[in-house]
Amino acid sequence: MKSASRRKNPRSTGAVVAAAAFKAQALAVMRRVQETGLPVTVTSRGKALVRIEPIHEKPLRTGYGAMRGTVELLVPEDELIQSSNSATWRTLEEWDATKP
Repeated sequence: MKSASRRKNPRSTGAVVAAAAFKAQALAVMRRVQETGLPVTVTSRGKALVRIEPIHEKPLRTGYGAMRGTVELLVPEDELIQSSNSATWRTLEEWDATKP
């Protein structure tokens, strides 16, 4: 016999719809999920079958400027290498010379 006190799934927020009702109103349920952002769990005989969640996609940035805002500087700006410091660039030349 099933226990009367069931553990609630922490992810089971949102509406619960029986499979038969979902079958009859699938498109309306999917639109409601998209509009409200809340998931819907479809059940059959009290057991969860599937969970319908909205897709949260960020629009892809393409072309010029697509990488803007994706670089993080790990040193303060005043510690950045200045292009006028030729000794720093010589170190890179030495490193390139050691490569076979």
